[in-house]
Amino acid sequence: MSHRTLIASLLFLVAAPAMAQPDLVAEAFRKYQNGALNEARALVDEAIGTQEHQQDPEAWLLRGFILKDLFKSGDTAVDGRSSRAEAITSLSRSMDLDTGGLYRENAMQAFDFLAKTCFNDAARALNDLHPERADALFNEYVEAMNAVGRAQEVKAKRIEFENALGTVYTKLYNQDREDLTHYEKALHTYERVIELDTDNYGANYNLATLYYNRGVYNIQRIGAGNDIPSLERIQEVSRSFFQQALPYMLKAYEMNPQRRETLLGLEGIYYSLQDNERSEHFRRLYEDLAPEDDH
Repeated sequence: MSHRTLIASLLFLVAAPAMAQPDLVAEAFRKYQNGALNEARALVDEAIGTQEHQQDPEAWLLRGFILKDLFKSGDTAVDGRSSRAEAITSLSRSMDLDTGGLYRENAMQAFDFLAKTCFNDAARALNDLHPERADALFNEYVEAMNAVGRAQEVKAKRIEFENALGTVYTKLYNQDREDLTHYEKALHTYERVIELDTDNYGANYNLATLYYNRGVYNIQRIGAGNDIPSLERIQEVSRSFFQQALPYMLKAYEMNPQRRETLLGLEGIYYSLQDNERSEHFRRLYEDLAPEDDH
């Protein structure tokens, strides 16, 4: 059933008798049925500004569907505002006013579609290495879910998103390791994931790797021009990064002791900390693992 047919089943406007001055919502609905979305939007906006329809869940529902279809058609901005955000607000408003729950199921279906597009667009922005845009889109998703009392559903999505966001910041940092802006953002992002989920393997492993690689990079930058005091300072700073990496890599190992990358990570960290005994221990554990299946 199409959304317009669905609306027709909800609104009794089509059955209303002819009037000398047609109701604005009825007129907006007819325009919507005929595909004249911008005209329908103008009429329904006028309607919700009147005392008759200001608290009318039908009018807000219709507005939500009109704006949703405008968003789907590619008209993503309406009077300088996001058509998707306005649609979400209208549908939420309809559900708030609909004390009898007459329209809630249909409003929620449209709402869920729009909220999902926020999350999916955030994921696409991450794939395109645009973390700020991704973060803004994810926050739209969070605000939408909070508006309808579904904040509990956000946690798992936030963990998923923040882990991916941290990976993007790490990729951007690796493109220019002299600029620490993205490094700091990656650290804070993974730390937020761990605050939400202490046993998150990905965040612990990635945070450990970020610290470890920072220490390695410091050492790699050592050149012939460095005197002994500067060499000692660089080595001490690098050692602090290796020490910061260690508890997170140990946590990742604790969660999954058969993961090859954590065994190699611990071998490298202990080697960098000049703890050869422990480094060799994790090297042996790595070598004792069964060969990976190539098929």
